[in-house]
Amino acid sequence: MLRLVSHARRLAIGSALAIASLGIVIPIPAAAASAPLHWDITVGGGDFVSLGLNRFYPDSITVHPGDAVSFNWGGFHTVTFNPPPNFTIFDSFGAVGSSTLDSHTTFVNANPAFNPNGPPPPFNLAIASTLPDGKYRFHCSIHQFMSGEINVTRGALPSTNADNQTLVNKQMAADTARAISLDNRTTREAGRKSGEAVVGVGNRVAEYVKFYPSAITVRAGDELTFTDRDLHEPHTVTFGPVPGDPRNPATGVFPSGPGNPNAFDGTSALNSGFLFHESEYDYWNLQASPVAAAVPRTEFSVTFTTPGKYNFYCDLHGFLNPDGSVGGMSGSITVLPAEGGG
Repeated sequence: MLRLVSHARRLAIGSALAIASLGIVIPIPAAAASAPLHWDITVGGGDFVSLGLNRFYPDSITVHPGDAVSFNWGGFHTVTFNPPPNFTIFDSFGAVGSSTLDSHTTFVNANPAFNPNGPPPPFNLAIASTLPDGKYRFHCSIHQFMSGEINVTRGALPSTNADNQTLVNKQMAADTARAISLDNRTTREAGRKSGEAVVGVGNRVAEYVKFYPSAITVRAGDELTFTDRDLHEPHTVTFGPVPGDPRNPATGVFPSGPGNPNAFDGTSALNSGFLFHESEYDYWNLQASPVAAAVPRTEFSVTFTTPGKYNFYCDLHGFLNPDGSVGGMSGSITVLPAEGGG
């Protein structure tokens, strides 16, 4: 479903944002803003490797009719206004919407942008000169907590674009600091537990697409339980190749490999299928999609039968090389002989 995320994070070029001090916001009289103004919103953020910030920066702006808004891509997201009925996450990757907001019901859908040579060009939205005053909400169709609004007024504006960007820098720095704290805490907790691993973690803004821990040691016959703690995106736990067309966004959604119990012998490919939460199933409207039969679940348990060292990865955010090495969201498991040599 989100298979391009790993490529976007590996290949996109992030830029460091300077932290500016908070200035004084002076309202702009309507008469002084007769010429159309340009506004910027950054769509997400992070390090394009493992940290994703799923927020619009800023998530609320006030503009005049006739202005223009540039949505600058900071991650793999959509910008969606007024989706039609039965709109699913699959539709968000291909549906073409308007680039002019001219009513309260105008459908706008900027598809997830990807450019291997650097940041992709922004999505430019025109605010129609005839657009009535009011609040116009938008969201990302992939990340359930990511939403924003454009307030349209013919009166005075509360801030300039430069004022907004000063606040953006502060907000992004604060979100990054909280994310780093979450990552450190999860790393410490995972290091104190045995028989358990975490598959992605996040709060309502940030997410880390990584395994905690990424290097695991168990004994033959032991069961290891992977738990998804990321409310933003699905993940998989995958050993070996996933059957099916890798270009098909539904590939890997359902489990494949040895049956229940999931006994991994080190040779047969094994895929957990998508691990995700029920709130994500509802947000993505999967009941109206080709994978309506997918069952929301956040845990996957596997028993290792044969000593050895085995690589695993997330089929959505990692990758398997032809030589068996892995990258992106990935890790390795060392299976020791059972205690007593049994």
